[in-house]
Amino acid sequence: MRLGRPERGMAEENVELRRHRRSNYGLYGRWYADPEIWHLTSWAPSPPAPESVRRLFEEREGSRTEESFAIHPKGDPNPIGVISLINISRPNASADLSVIVAPRSMRHKGYGSAAIRALLRYAFGELNLNRVGLSVFEFNAAAIAAYEKLGFREEGRLRRAVRRDGRFYDAILMSILKQEWEAREEEARGGRAPSTPREPRPRSAR
Repeated sequence: MRLGRPERGMAEENVELRRHRRSNYGLYGRWYADPEIWHLTSWAPSPPAPESVRRLFEEREGSRTEESFAIHPKGDPNPIGVISLINISRPNASADLSVIVAPRSMRHKGYGSAAIRALLRYAFGELNLNRVGLSVFEFNAAAIAAYEKLGFREEGRLRRAVRRDGRFYDAILMSILKQEWEAREEEARGGRAPSTPREPRPRSAR
């Protein structure tokens, strides 16, 4: 038995999230084997072989702990990326988010952020999750800024956890909670700019 699955693709602004077609698995293999995408997103020591990526997506078809979608510009039959909820835990109402926008010409145009908004609506609304987390490498400044703008908050770091080009970097752990997402949605419906809750300031010692 699979997790709850929408019958239709999910749409948000300029993107649609659609269920994967097996005919696209070869394309995904080329995307994930791209050294630049590997550099920015993968914990693996080197880019994966395209065939291993194909097997990964075939295994996801029957997974009870993953929900994965292709990212399409609205009305376009060709995908430009992949977005997934992984490590879904029903008892803990939590999951981790993974996303790539593959073609360089499609990056920095808001597709990734719109796809994340659509997936969060599904995660918190349809799946009734309480928390969605992610990890991002400290040198990926563009991704960190995008996640912060979407309401994700840093909650810790895995210090010097990933090696790239002979150097070690931190992995930043971020998350957004259902109540935070709902507050942002309510503010957006009211026409007000979403605000990020501030951490309480410690009192000075007396």
